[in-house]
Amino acid sequence: MDQSTPDVFVLPPGEAPPSLVDWLASRRDGAVLVSVERLDDGQFVLQALPDVDPTLVARIRRILAQHADVLRRLT
Repeated sequence: MDQSTPDVFVLPPGEAPPSLVDWLASRRDGAVLVSVERLDDGQFVLQALPDVDPTLVARIRRILAQHADVLRRLT
């Protein structure tokens, strides 16, 4: 996984909370898109987005990169 971008957070295996490890292990698919939100009380809410194909993000990024110049001129 690319660790050089500010949009990627890599959690070393030894630092992952057991509840997170168990939750991810219970997922049938190997990859899942997740939304992360921090509540006012400090709790973190991780919500799986099962209806979104994880490869969709990569495809969208690739398409946006291909058409970045045109998209810039539209704004």
